[in-house]
Amino acid sequence: MTHRDHFFQVLEGERPTAMPFFPDITTWYATRRAEPGEPQPFQPGALIPDGHPIHEQPGTMPDRFRDWTLLDFYRRFDWGLPVHIYDWCDEEYSDDIESVRTVEGSTAARRLVTPKGELTRTWRLAADGSWTPHEHYVKSISDLDILRLVVENTRFVPRYERIEAVLTELGDQGVADVTVMRSPFGKLVHEYMGFEQVVYAMADDPAAMLEFMAVQEQKDLEFARLTAEGPGRLVILSDHTDETLISPRQYEQYCIPFYRKVNDILHGAGKFVSTHLDGNFKGFFPLLGETGFDLLDGCTPAPMFNYEVEELADALPDGMYAYCGVPATLFCQRLPTEEILEFGGRIASALAGRGILNVGDILPPDGDIDQVVALGEHIRCGG
Repeated sequence: MTHRDHFFQVLEGERPTAMPFFPDITTWYATRRAEPGEPQPFQPGALIPDGHPIHEQPGTMPDRFRDWTLLDFYRRFDWGLPVHIYDWCDEEYSDDIESVRTVEGSTAARRLVTPKGELTRTWRLAADGSWTPHEHYVKSISDLDILRLVVENTRFVPRYERIEAVLTELGDQGVADVTVMRSPFGKLVHEYMGFEQVVYAMADDPAAMLEFMAVQEQKDLEFARLTAEGPGRLVILSDHTDETLISPRQYEQYCIPFYRKVNDILHGAGKFVSTHLDGNFKGFFPLLGETGFDLLDGCTPAPMFNYEVEELADALPDGMYAYCGVPATLFCQRLPTEEILEFGGRIASALAGRGILNVGDILPPDGDIDQVVALGEHIRCGG
């Protein structure tokens, strides 16, 4: 059985006896290939193709892996590879809206110029080479009028050939999900306004916020329909939700109704749908059955976050499955490998037939790759 088959065996409810092992080491790999502070050319979890020149950079890659590509790790250690496909759809705007992207030193910016005014979002280059949000588009509630104009005049251009290219390169080695980034509320929190401004705006002018979310929802449902028409069996709708960022009440009131609409569209096209939950989300446990998702992605139990793996297993409704990882911090502490293996065994026992094991959520740049190898061997031998 291939890794791809093993993965979908779980989602199809066949409850395999062995747990699939799908660790995400892409950030570890890309950082090891790069010079310190160099901008990363790949987002977390993206496929790094065999032919990319990054594989020729020695960086700080251990000597024994110096000639390996990312895919070589998965082939040689017999792991399943989880991949996110981010850039499968381009955005274009009407002629009276201009999008200007700039990079100056350690600051990147995107400026939206419209007849109603301008909006700017900025990012700063972090020490690990990732771009971190610095400034959001919306500085005051009145900026929502400008942003609404941008949303209404956005058109999507799907590039299904990019999905096909990733699926072809990946083959049966793993599974790729096609990304649908954020609900309207999630966009406000993560991209447009930021957490603090959203909280104040929902109290000061809820009508304006709800009106904007209704406009954004129509555009996002259009995007979901394009996703449904494209290739691939798995889609991920990610708000990167955490109850300290989006409360259980907000999750229930503003996110779940949108999730159900998107899931109806995607399920109607025969897709499986996952959502990324790699933080504190024990407060969402009573709501999981209302979301309509098939798979929870990125689940990482204590000591990193606020639940035990056995609690997650008890909370999963029938027909819902979970990626669940040995907490990534444990791979950075030089713990005895036996502790890593014991934790993996706990996950395999608690989620028997209902889960996919990984490193929760990704292996950090200073993570111990040898412990990942040992964990894979342990699970393959019955955990």
